[in-house]
Formats: sequence, structure tokens, C-alpha cells
Amino acid sequence: MRNRSAFFVFCLLFWITACGPGGQSGPSIHFGAAKAETPDGVETEVVGKEEEQEQEPLEPNIPFAMMGGGPRHLNRAEVPGPRTAPVETARFQCGARVFASPVIGPDGTIYVGSVDGTFNALRSDGKLRWSYVCDQPIFSTAAVSRTGTVYVGCDDDTLIAFSTEGAQRWTYSMKHDVDSAPVIGADGVVYVGGEGLHAVGAGGKRRFKAWVGGHVSASPAVRPDGMVVVGSHDQRVYAVKQDGTVAWTFATRGPVQGPVAVFHDNDVAFGSDDGYVYRLAPLGGSRWKFKTDGPVRAGVAISKDSRTLFAASMDGSVYGIDASTGKKRWKVTTAGPVRASPMLDSEGLLFVGSHDHHLYAIQADTGELKWRIDLGSEIDSTAAIAAGRKLIVGADDGAIRIFEEAQ
Repeated sequence: MRNRSAFFVFCLLFWITACGPGGQSGPSIHFGAAKAETPDGVETEVVGKEEEQEQEPLEPNIPFAMMGGGPRHLNRAEVPGPRTAPVETARFQCGARVFASPVIGPDGTIYVGSVDGTFNALRSDGKLRWSYVCDQPIFSTAAVSRTGTVYVGCDDDTLIAFSTEGAQRWTYSMKHDVDSAPVIGADGVVYVGGEGLHAVGAGGKRRFKAWVGGHVSASPAVRPDGMVVVGSHDQRVYAVKQDGTVAWTFATRGPVQGPVAVFHDNDVAFGSDDGYVYRLAPLGGSRWKFKTDGPVRAGVAISKDSRTLFAASMDGSVYGIDASTGKKRWKVTTAGPVRASPMLDSEGLLFVGSHDHHLYAIQADTGELKWRIDLGSEIDSTAAIAAGRKLIVGADDGAIRIFEEAQ
């Protein structure tokens, strides 16, 4: 009996030590947990609203930052970037290439994953706040809500939700890699690709799953009218209603791997592996298509006045395209394929990385090259623009670099 009492006291002390407040001041590292259960059933499954609301957090899931700057994927920032060639002021080194794009949360925290399986939260000076270790690569770009939830996909077939302090809130399981970047709709629902299009409530329960004919690595876009539009590896783009039913499809001749961008009038624009950039009307009819000389795997950017569309191609070029006619306005050629999406700042400067190791700044209205800098590694990650004329970009050498305008 005495031995049992001593053992009980030991266990209690151990539990208090392990679970009580800690004095650790450095970054925390979290390891992957088991996958969460999700309902099985038909390919399009809808969860009742009352059941879903029981799982919602008390605070609304208000969109803040995600791939392309928001659920319409306009690839536009509200702040200016560096006008002259910037200098590197900070760097965080991952263990493998950084394909995902950095996103910046409401408090300035930088969130970005790596193919080494880490999902990293960095301070504005590039120092690690916390890191989560997934047992598979992370290609997905994160989405962050204004009220403190961070979402990211992992190739272990899960969508993971974190608090801004790195605590795992829930996981949502699929049957395919979650390469797709999640987006948060105006209603707080999270949309993400996998084996089809998934709509997930902020509490981690499925709203619907729409089968779209193939693996979805593209990030879904949400139109102002609530329609969700996403490309698939089955060479089609799908428009899906809020009840999970498909409204229309549009066929290309190649997989659609980049996100769709949404105009204010509910038109959409996107690129395909068939080498074309397309603009579609709200009901899915083609307005025009623009031919490049290589696959278009990145998202496109739309100017603030909606008159110009900017696209990058694996042919090594960045294009300025008249958004009304689909005619070329200008072309800038790099020395390697361009997989990253162009990102437009608030003053009309376009930033984009290339496989030729260079990060480019291009005057958006004229196509004039303003500057370029050599990162020494291929760039697939789309640059993020932060306040203070900063640029944050990942590269295939595993580095996440922070650049500032030279003084």
C-alpha cells in the first residue's frame, strides 16, 4: 500500500510539472498528431447547419491573410514594396525547399511551410516564434483569420488549424495530399482542395465535399456572389454552389494548378498547363484566351482598375495582358521558368521570382524592369509585401529571406 501511495504522489508531481505553466522563453516545437475523424459517404456530402454551428468557435472566423491576398486571389498588396534594389536584413533557414508562399498575420507574424515538413511562425525580424513538424512535406500556403486561427495543409492528407500561439486546434482528414492553399470565405467557411473541393467549418467539421474529377492542388477562390471556383488536375475549372453542387465546368487541355483570380464582376481568370491564360464570364463562357509558350502554373494578378492582368509562364516570361481584350501589352523575359505568382504592390510595382535565381521588380503599367537581385537559388514561392517596404520570399535552398529597401 505504501508503494502504491508513493507511486501516486510521483505521478501527480510529474503531471503538474509537465502540464503546468513553464518558464521556457524560446520557440516551441510541436509534433504531428493523429488524424481527425471525418464523415464518409457520397462524393458530395452536406452537413446540417445546426450541427455545424455547435462546433463553431465563439469568435467569428474573419478572413485576414491567405494566398493571393484574399479569397479572390487578386495577388495585390495594400502596401508598397521597395522601389530600389533591396538588401537582405534577415533569414530563416529550413531543412528543404520552400515552395509555399509566406503570409503575414494581423500581428505581423510570418507563417510559411517547407518541404521538410515544418510549418513555421516567424517574428518580423525572421526569428522563430514556434514551429510544427508534420511527417510529410508542406506545399500549402497558409490562411490566417483576423481572430486568431491559422490553417495550413500537409501532405499527410490533413488540413490543420492552429492558434496563433501554435496550439493545434483540430485536424481535418482527406484521402489526398493537401497541397492546396486553404481560403477563408466571408461566411467563415474554409475551402480547400484534395480529392475534390472541401468546405470545412471553422470548428473543423465538413460542410460539403464536391467531387470535381481529379486531384485539386489549386487554391479555391470565392467570388463576391458566393460561388467557389477551383481548377483541377482533370483539366477543368469548376464553379461550385454553397450547397456543394457544381454549377458549371470549363475544359482546358491541361491540368489547372494555379488559383483562379476573381474580378469584381464575378468574371474569373486563370492559367493552365496547356499554355493559355483564360478569362471566363460568370456563367463559365469564354471571353478570351491568351497564349504563352509554356505551362501557366501560377496565379495571375489583377490591377486595381481591373484593366490589366499579369501572368507568369514556365516559358520564362511575365506578361501584361489587356484584361478586356486578352491582347498582350508587354512581356518581360527571364532566364528560367517562372512558377511563382506575380505580386502587385500599392504603387504599381510587380514582384516575381524566377528559376533563374532572381527576384524581379517590374513597372506594371509599362513592363519596364526596375531592378533584380540574385538569391542564388530557384524561386517558386510568391513574395509577400510587408509594411515598411519589405519583401519576404522563400526559395529552393530552404531559406526564407526578408528584404528591406536600401537606405
